[in-house]
Amino acid sequence: MKAKYAVFSIILVTFSVCCQRRTEPLVPLLENKQPIHTYGAENSGHYYKAIDNYTVDQNGNTFLWDSISADCIDVYNYEGQFLYQFGRKGQGPEEFRAVGTLAVDAKGNNWISSGNMKSLKVFSERGEYKEDVLLPKEFAVSYIQKMVFNTDDDLFLMCSFIGNMISLYRFDHGKNQCQLIHSESKRIKTTLANFRSDFALDVEGNIYIIDTVDYRIYKYAKDGKLLFTFEVPVFKKDRIVEEDFNVFADSDFKIIRFPRYKEIMDVLRGPSQYFPAIFGINIDRDTIYVWTSKQDEMKRFMIDVYDMSFKKKSRSCYFNSIRHNMAQMIKGRLYIPSIENENIQVTKNAGRFTMLNFADQLNVYAISNKLRNRQ
Repeated sequence: MKAKYAVFSIILVTFSVCCQRRTEPLVPLLENKQPIHTYGAENSGHYYKAIDNYTVDQNGNTFLWDSISADCIDVYNYEGQFLYQFGRKGQGPEEFRAVGTLAVDAKGNNWISSGNMKSLKVFSERGEYKEDVLLPKEFAVSYIQKMVFNTDDDLFLMCSFIGNMISLYRFDHGKNQCQLIHSESKRIKTTLANFRSDFALDVEGNIYIIDTVDYRIYKYAKDGKLLFTFEVPVFKKDRIVEEDFNVFADSDFKIIRFPRYKEIMDVLRGPSQYFPAIFGINIDRDTIYVWTSKQDEMKRFMIDVYDMSFKKKSRSCYFNSIRHNMAQMIKGRLYIPSIENENIQVTKNAGRFTMLNFADQLNVYAISNKLRNRQ
């Protein structure tokens, strides 16, 4: 469904979202730089080589796995206490080859995309295997990037396909039917310069999907009807340049130029020559957080903060990955892998494609009251 079928559009023509304008004050994202919890910390007994994906449910329970080995899934409660682990690597019914993403339904069941695009694995609230749920044929050649249940227990899946296609579906697992909500194919996919789309749900079940090129957000009703499009047309996108391929080579944070950068740049054409204007969206209670591709001198990404009518509340910034949004915001908390690095001497020459630190822990912070309560 395309934006031209929108009921109405909200177009914000303002330069206030552009990072170049320094007059707009930045409100700190965090209430305190000290994390409330750190999962995978030293002496915790649970360690991870790399955290690329994880899930936090609406009760604040965290489901965490190692993206390299994925031997099992660890579960922590809102207070940061380890509860249990479930699953194991393998080919059997209770096992998975890999863990792509996980979603929790209204009954507390855990639905896992495990590398087999023919089905999803379902485990109980306590991690007991229940069943494999077959997926419709539309998913046979897809990679599921993100899954979220709404309050009606409809499952929404963001999928990428061979070629350039990215699509969002609503999956009725009772009828084994899917409904296409949104689809686009504006970008060329290539090594490193491969950007995931993102979406979020509000408390009423409406769906907010970001554009992969422009500063544009599509709002759909839970039945798939496009309600409106929010757009910032004056946002200046940044062209991908050689310096963006400066990556860390080792644990000493030595900078090298990614070996195949010329080959990648030769492939990029049209909109793919530019970074996406926005790369992530989070909704927590009555606040929308939009992650833009603009960075400050510390390599933190600018965040535009809106109320639910897209009235600008404030602006903030924090560390993230431009290739896909690694942040989750729930109950006034920010969940983010340990990619923060405030050493400007180390990060000043790093390109936008590199991680600024090793994502082997998951940090949980309190979001600033000043930011959340600002009108």
